Amino acid sequence: MNFSSTLIAVRDMECSLKFYKELFEQDVVLDLGWCKTLSCGLTLQYNFDQIAGFDAGTMKFKSNTMELYFETEDFDGFIELLEKHPEVERVHDPKTYPWLQRSIHFYDPSGHMIEVGESMESVAHHEFEKGHTAEEIAQMTEHPIELVKEWEASYLEKHKAISVCGTDCSTCGCFGMLCKGCNECEGKVFHSPDGCSIYTCVRNEKKLHGCGKCEKLPCEIWQKTRDPKFSDEEFRANVAARVQALKQH
Repeated sequence: MNFSSTLIAVRDMECSLKFYKELFEQDVVLDLGWCKTLSCGLTLQYNFDQIAGFDAGTMKFKSNTMELYFETEDFDGFIELLEKHPEVERVHDPKTYPWLQRSIHFYDPSGHMIEVGESMESVAHHEFEKGHTAEEIAQMTEHPIELVKEWEASYLEKHKAISVCGTDCSTCGCFGMLCKGCNECEGKVFHSPDGCSIYTCVRNEKKLHGCGKCEKLPCEIWQKTRDPKFSDEEFRANVAARVQALKQH
């Protein structure tokens, strides 16, 4: 036997479809009239009492006994979207739990409670950016170290081509042949075998994953390690691009 779907009774099908489409980008993948299944697997049922054969007066909307849980990689972006829907009744404003996850609870048009939380993998990535170790994050987030190490691997994979100073190593002609990149070589790249001063400052001294979290960005070390081939204008453009890359990662 396999679990197939979660079905919720709705008061107004069209209103519910609009809600789940605008806030969660859900489309109908199976339309059986009174019963519609969304792309996430959730099923909406109108006239549930007639289908199941019980007294409609016994249905209790807004019972606060269960929730539909969603996660997002962009919690701030979702809150901005939710702000555009003042008709949505909130249980509380966004809050941060002891395990560092941000979350918000609110109701759908039929009174079913919904929670949207920041994915714990995103939470872990933010902490890796601050320089915390997997062991520290496991304790901070109250999650198993084995799972946190998986998140660490995904974080490193995501950032492996972007060096600590924001340079995209994959655009270098030597990447993959003469050099595996700043992160893989721990700063000891082919043109600086004794170690890059930026890498030493960020990783070894300040214990950060990159310059993006440094309040001095861009600092004088960037100026000292400037590529002599760059004109002043080219160097300013290069610095701007690297800063932007660090902000995005």
